[in-house]
Amino acid sequence: MERVDVVVIGAGVMGASIALDLSRTGRQVLVLDKGDAVGGASTSASSSVVRTNYSTLDGVTASWEATHAWRDFAGHIGEIDGPVARLVTTGMLMFEPAGYDRSATLGHFDTVGVPYEVVGADDMPTRFPFIDNGRFWPPRTADDPDFFSPADGALDALWMPESGFVDDPQLAAANLMTAAKRHGAEVRLGIEATAIETTAGAVTRVCTAGGNTIDTACVVNAAGPWSAQVNHIIDADPGLRVGTRAMRQEVHTLKAPAGFDPGASGTAVGDMDLGTYFRPHFGGTIIVGGVEAECDPLDWVDEVDSVDPTPTSALFESQTYRVARRVPGAEVPLRPMGLASAYDVTPDWVPIYDRTDVDGYYLAIGTSGNQFKNAPIVGGIMTSIIDACERGHDHDADPTPYECRRIGRTLDLGHYSRRRPLNATSGTVLG
Repeated sequence: MERVDVVVIGAGVMGASIALDLSRTGRQVLVLDKGDAVGGASTSASSSVVRTNYSTLDGVTASWEATHAWRDFAGHIGEIDGPVARLVTTGMLMFEPAGYDRSATLGHFDTVGVPYEVVGADDMPTRFPFIDNGRFWPPRTADDPDFFSPADGALDALWMPESGFVDDPQLAAANLMTAAKRHGAEVRLGIEATAIETTAGAVTRVCTAGGNTIDTACVVNAAGPWSAQVNHIIDADPGLRVGTRAMRQEVHTLKAPAGFDPGASGTAVGDMDLGTYFRPHFGGTIIVGGVEAECDPLDWVDEVDSVDPTPTSALFESQTYRVARRVPGAEVPLRPMGLASAYDVTPDWVPIYDRTDVDGYYLAIGTSGNQFKNAPIVGGIMTSIIDACERGHDHDADPTPYECRRIGRTLDLGHYSRRRPLNATSGTVLG
């Protein structure tokens, strides 16, 4: 009979981060994933943007701490063989929707110490010559007759100079997992967990599709878009007030104007005015995604394995044409270029990092879309929760704090509770 201290379900960037921090405590950690590669599912499809503009103080705190971890990612994971993912700092401009009050965000930045600048509308053409700062609100689909209406005035923008992107998201997951294995963790790919058994309200065993059983008192659900399915294979009620659901998302590419490169004048842009976000990439391209604008239908999926990875013409045109309005020198390809994958999201786009009503069953779910940037610290967050609960601490009544040692602040982990009231300020992927 096989026995381990912890089973982590999911070998994406979150599962890898959790495996690393738990294995550093001396626990015997086993990672299971039905896929064939570490970080091979939604992690590999991530735009891997690293930014700090969240609508909540806890969101800003976590992302600023994680930004520091990405800056020293090699130090965070320790010495490993082979290439290591890196943070590419491009800065980020944020164009906000009509009537948006950014004062709360700036207050969070001031509290946490995140550097920023508000660039006036008149200064935008000089500071960011590739960017058209016209106001095009509201976002429209490409077939809308008013899509190409002229700009109605000019926008200022919030500039966050420390933002950027991780150059290879799947490599980042692989790096974390390699470090975890160095500390004794084991990874088994192509293995699906089919049941989580409990006795007297506590985890006792994980069963797999091959008929094997693994005795354990601790399971972490970090299954990304499959997390809701994993919550259904446990034979007790985990007690979620906030659930997750898989959503199909598309990421597109188009050709950048000369000079709009990560190492030159290229900048990441969060464009709520037009309903997209985008960032420069290597090889003279721009990576484009959506921000759940009202004109774009949400594509919920019940069977994650059936998600078509091919981008659709309609969404490709709408999103890339919007970017071409903001970056007039960009070139839209004649056919869709990009990919589709699935996000694992909660109704308020705030993840769940928490225990459950079942002793020994923990959640790191609802993370897709805006949590890749926090991946380096999620392992520490979950380890803090697990350590506290194993000591008998009531994390529900008194949420365990997480010490952000790089920025000298404390993160309230109650923000990520499965029982929280939905956050009213974070209704999109931006959080």
